[in-house]
Amino acid sequence: MLAYLNGHWLDEERAAVSIDDPGLLTGDGAYETARLHRGRYFRLDRHLDRFEASAAVLRIPVPDAPELRAIAERLVRENDLVEATLRFVVTRGAAPMTGPTLFATLRPLAPAHLTRAERGWSIVTASTRRPPVGTLPASFKGLGRTYAVLARLEANAAGADDALLLSADGDVAEGPAWNVFWRRGRTLFTPPADIGVLDGVTRSVTLELAGQNGFGVKEVVRPRAELDDAEEIFATMSSVGIVTIRALDGRPLESDAAARLLNGRYWDLVGRECRPETE
Repeated sequence: MLAYLNGHWLDEERAAVSIDDPGLLTGDGAYETARLHRGRYFRLDRHLDRFEASAAVLRIPVPDAPELRAIAERLVRENDLVEATLRFVVTRGAAPMTGPTLFATLRPLAPAHLTRAERGWSIVTASTRRPPVGTLPASFKGLGRTYAVLARLEANAAGADDALLLSADGDVAEGPAWNVFWRRGRTLFTPPADIGVLDGVTRSVTLELAGQNGFGVKEVVRPRAELDDAEEIFATMSSVGIVTIRALDGRPLESDAAARLLNGRYWDLVGRECRPETE
């Protein structure tokens, strides 16, 4: 795969950053991911805006959106991919004179990741908590996501697919890289972004589609025990869309009615927006 690194195009195997880069040493950097479908990006502008906002939190300059988009589009052409995940990363750089380190990759989705998403996930509630808003802005996607790493280590130790994070107050928050919804009857619930969860692109699309398909939606702050009465739970993320949660902390969840319906509607929308211009 060809990658971009500070104005250069080179094989990923040859791409390297300094061992003095603060992105490596202290997590002093930001990142963003986006989905390539049928050779086109889904709502890339929203992702690039968020990347710029994350970098601004750290006061690290990044190229403007047209330049970033040009990099993203060249990655598609050079790597000849149609289904993949784009990743932009910026760090402060190894020395003040050299400026920030910016790199971008485009990689095919791992088959195992897709298979697990289609099957649905078994998740556990992590003892690790998500940092409060006063500690870490909800909209910030930084490299130093130690809490997410620790949560996934807990999931791995439990033999689960992933972990659910609670807020510092013990309320339902999000996953390490996804938003969470749950359903009772015809109402969907999800934590509001202002409690410290990332307002994901797929989350926002799901909110739109839910209303269009007869579901009420409530953004609520609720303790973990609220999920024990949920008829259905699902995750939303850019790489695979909407994923059914099959079990939470050992409790099986039989229903996937809303997730199945909305995931179909989601990929219909993605397909329309990513339709090749030649069709």
